[in-house]
Amino acid sequence: MTRIIALAGVAALLSGTVAFAQTPPPPPGGPRPGPEAGAPPPPPPPGGPRRGPDADAPPPPPGGPQRGPDGPPPPPPPKGAHFILERGDARIDVKCADDDPTKACADITLQMLDKLTTLKSEPR
Repeated sequence: MTRIIALAGVAALLSGTVAFAQTPPPPPGGPRPGPEAGAPPPPPPPGGPRRGPDADAPPPPPGGPQRGPDGPPPPPPPKGAHFILERGDARIDVKCADDDPTKACADITLQMLDKLTTLKSEPR
């Protein structure tokens, strides 16, 4: 269990550096491919024209009607401990299982940090 959490923490730490190495996507203002010259127009959206007193109102969201003015409430937070440690551009995010006690999770996190501090940092 300790090895799994330690490996997950190291993987999270290293995956942050990989995200910085990715190239940014092209800007959205570029030319877009249009329909061909002789192509017929696209079909109308399903549901047909709207009639009635709320015909000018915006259509319901794609996921269905919302409950209340702000939509459904968010899901409850997990019961397991969650530690986020940041120093400079390094970040470690540790999430423990719901059935693990917080003290045991904190002890494992401290052991992992002790091992990380013993590693020699590479000069930049």
